[in-house]
Amino acid sequence: MRQLYEQKSQHHWQTLIADNKGNAKKLWRTFDSILRTSKRTMTTKNSTHTADEFSSFFQQKIDKVRAATASTPPLPTANIATEFLESWSQIQCDEVIKLISQAPNKTSQLDPVPTWTVKEFSNLLAPFITLLFSKSLDSGQYPQSFKHAIGLPLLKKEYLDPTQLNNYRPVSNLPFLSKLLEKAISERLRQHLKEIDGIPKHQSAYRRGHSTETALLKV
Repeated sequence: MRQLYEQKSQHHWQTLIADNKGNAKKLWRTFDSILRTSKRTMTTKNSTHTADEFSSFFQQKIDKVRAATASTPPLPTANIATEFLESWSQIQCDEVIKLISQAPNKTSQLDPVPTWTVKEFSNLLAPFITLLFSKSLDSGQYPQSFKHAIGLPLLKKEYLDPTQLNNYRPVSNLPFLSKLLEKAISERLRQHLKEIDGIPKHQSAYRRGHSTETALLKV
């Protein structure tokens, strides 16, 4: 069984690299996904700190930020749109298949199967995932299992001293399906804001076709 799994995994990555040959962005994501696990394992092995020490350190950083900003007055807000999003558009099976194919090949320890397996059998799994997502939107309930994440301490730079807690940043490794559901909701919110002209014209963040380059040009 282990040998079969490794053969399937190897075939998946080879196919993915070949398919993304003309797309530098997707090709880089593929190589990054392959190398990411070894980097994280190396970071963990080189560290002399325990999970409790990391947890306490990151919690203290959060507490310090909250204490430092507790007395800060709220920022002025623009006029809030009066056109509300009263219902979600139905999630389609084809949309889920597209979300799966476009997602980076990152797998969480919380996932029951590797991401490449979901991609390889997306046509079979998509109807069930679509049903799950539709039930979530219709009921207004986010699946409880999607609310968990694996907290990983990663070095901010590879050359930094791994014995110093200040050199680490926390990264949340989320379940694969939770990220797909977030993308489906994000697209519906983006479309709604576009229809009601709810995004400031000078905003570049979280907008398709915009980046730090467009922000710099506007400035």
